[in-house]
Amino acid sequence: MEKETYTLSGTGKVTTYNWMMKSARIALDAARATIEGQFFNSMNVLVYSAFTMEAFFNHLGAHLDEGWESKERKISKYKKFRNFNTLLGLNRDLKTEPYCVVFDVFDFRDSLAHGRTEEIEKQETVDLTEDEKRSYMIGSKWMDSCTLDNAEKVFSSIEAVITEFYKAAGLGDHPFLSYQSTVYGPA
Repeated sequence: MEKETYTLSGTGKVTTYNWMMKSARIALDAARATIEGQFFNSMNVLVYSAFTMEAFFNHLGAHLDEGWESKERKISKYKKFRNFNTLLGLNRDLKTEPYCVVFDVFDFRDSLAHGRTEEIEKQETVDLTEDEKRSYMIGSKWMDSCTLDNAEKVFSSIEAVITEFYKAAGLGDHPFLSYQSTVYGPA
């Protein structure tokens, strides 16, 4: 089919946290589907879960504060979480699950975003098959986090926290439905 050139204009809204959550969900599905690549897919779940949470904080902040854009970069993601917890009247103990997972995944993300070469010295006693022994690694703290079990825990925790905060902010019951809305036409 032959393409034609069109000039279009319009307006729209992209809900970034939903795109990040979808990326995390796709990586989680891939991690569940096969052992090969499970480490890397689990890593992607963790990274995109952190991105999801941070993007959601900015979505929530803009909803709660008209001047959010001018101040959001001055507030740490950890402080944003604590402030929203109080502001929304939730007053949850953020040291308990699922809330503490938000801090953990931010720390994980930061360890990769500000990564450094590490010297690791460990001694472990583990039960392994011959095949497992060939691919076994003694890893850093962030590497040890890249498991399917942890990816599933982080994903479900982030989903639960966002849903709770979304509802508490009066935004509705389903935070993961809208990816974007666009209205456009010929310019």
